[in-house]
Amino acid sequence: MQSSRLKNIIILILLLTNLSLAAVVVSRQADRQEGLEQVRQQLVTLFAAENVELDEDLISTQTPPLSRTLTRDTQQEEDLAAFLLGKNPRWSDQGGGIHLYGSDRGGVQFLDNGSFDAAGSLSEGASAPEVCRAFCKEFGYGDLTFSSDGTSATAVQYCDGYPVVNCTVSFTLDSGGLLTVTGTHLPDAYTESAPEEAPLSAAAALDAFLTNHRKSQTAVSKITDVYLCFELQSSASAAMTLVPAWCIVTDISGLNYYVNCITGAVTHS
Repeated sequence: MQSSRLKNIIILILLLTNLSLAAVVVSRQADRQEGLEQVRQQLVTLFAAENVELDEDLISTQTPPLSRTLTRDTQQEEDLAAFLLGKNPRWSDQGGGIHLYGSDRGGVQFLDNGSFDAAGSLSEGASAPEVCRAFCKEFGYGDLTFSSDGTSATAVQYCDGYPVVNCTVSFTLDSGGLLTVTGTHLPDAYTESAPEEAPLSAAAALDAFLTNHRKSQTAVSKITDVYLCFELQSSASAAMTLVPAWCIVTDISGLNYYVNCITGAVTHS
């Protein structure tokens, strides 16, 4: 009897402890949410003071991904070449990191920084636009856009759902089919590197943009979107590095700003 009563008391104590911990967690989350809301409202006010409209719903709470150093993958290069040239294209090493694939349909050249050039009869009787769509689906490109006259198209490479803003592919077409495919293709293999400090949040990126805006006095009057992306960078030690950035889209057509999540540097397209 005493043992059963003691067991019930222990269970009650544990239940009360869990309830107390849950209350603390809920309280902290509420405080955090309130703090984020205050930051959003302050940013909207600061932007309005500069005659720039900002919707607080655009200020994301997403955490930026880590930087990535990519590793060249010759098998993926061969797969891309085979898609455009047919199975088992001929391979040769041209030196200096240049690999060349060829067949009766044409040729593809790859560099060690991910860039490639393909030319020839690359659609082999199939619909050129459909080949472009299939290529993008197969090799991870999105936002495929055709020119009004249908003679060219462009697409953007995606990495784990994030667009790589300066990594694109271009197609040229005519009535005979797909003629050229040029651009950059990124391999899947990579190593991640964590920064010494937390990467910039969307709020911090917008603050950096606003500082830049005050200095440059651009004609921007509205922020229309804010989203995470990658920027492709190259150096002597790493030919292909992806660095997270916040893309800030403005109401001026073609004018987007990119805030590096690691350094805070602001650039624009």
